[in-house]
Amino acid sequence: GKNDSLDLTGFGVTDIFIYNRNGREVFSFKGQYTNQWHGQTNDGNDLPDGTYFYSIKKEDGSTATGWVFINRAH
Repeated sequence: GKNDSLDLTGFGVTDIFIYNRNGREVFSFKGQYTNQWHGQTNDGNDLPDGTYFYSIKKEDGSTATGWVFINRAH
């Protein structure tokens, strides 16, 4: 129940792109991003456990990149 989504509310994110380890885009959102990604593809299917990379664009024109690890095991 903790850290189940990528909540960027209040950070002014306008675009987000999520890539798998092979560099293939698996999710994107253009517009005022807040909390739309919960580890799913653009089609709504759950992504497998693993490391995913993100690229974000903010309202002020700045960008940031990083990674997030999905681990669905309980």
